Amino acid sequence: MNFYRKSYLQPRELEFLARYDEAILSRLGASYPFPVRMRDWELCQVLQAIETVPTDSRILDTGAFNTYLGLYVSRTHSRITVSDLLRARAWKSLLRRLGLAPAKPTEAGYLTWVRAMRRLGLEVINLDLTRIGFPDHTFDCIVSLSVIEHIPAVEQALAEMYRTLAPGGRILLTTDCAQTARPFAHGVRYFSLEELDRLFAGYPITSPRNRPDFSPENWCYGGKEPVVTCFIEITKPR
Repeated sequence: MNFYRKSYLQPRELEFLARYDEAILSRLGASYPFPVRMRDWELCQVLQAIETVPTDSRILDTGAFNTYLGLYVSRTHSRITVSDLLRARAWKSLLRRLGLAPAKPTEAGYLTWVRAMRRLGLEVINLDLTRIGFPDHTFDCIVSLSVIEHIPAVEQALAEMYRTLAPGGRILLTTDCAQTARPFAHGVRYFSLEELDRLFAGYPITSPRNRPDFSPENWCYGGKEPVVTCFIEITKPR
């Protein structure tokens, strides 16, 4: 588990992210009115890891609504599926549009996002990570960028991702770690370090290991409380 520290975000990473923005907007159009990047260091970690995934690999991007990672990766990899709980996303998007849920200016409308992804050649599917409807060993790489903290049955979701991962394949995920754990409520939780250790104890983690530094400079979400992000890579033995 590699925990974020401010010193990790160097000019090289910032240049990489600027190229990411440019690549996305070159496909969506420079006038696209919504942000195309909402995570920095975590996104860098995942995309740099994907660069070593063979180009003919089958990749599953989970929790992908209103994100553009799959679109970026499709420049070099052709077998990409982007997924989310699309029915729930469509309903929430409709409520926002009707003024029955709080507006979220950073979020593209459901149809805007889905149509853009499909127009640009991506497969978009409804997928519940706790019940992945694919056979064992389907995917060569599974991406889960800031997703698992939003899943009540997180152990089941991890087991399903691992089941559908091919031997030699990799799960690339990020999540949040808090100095004090926050149980699941209102759609999100914060894991403590001890909870993360227990959650991933049975999986072959191949990412670098460090300990979280809860200095205020490393806090995410605007630095309001001691929460840091982490990147975890799991590689399934052949």
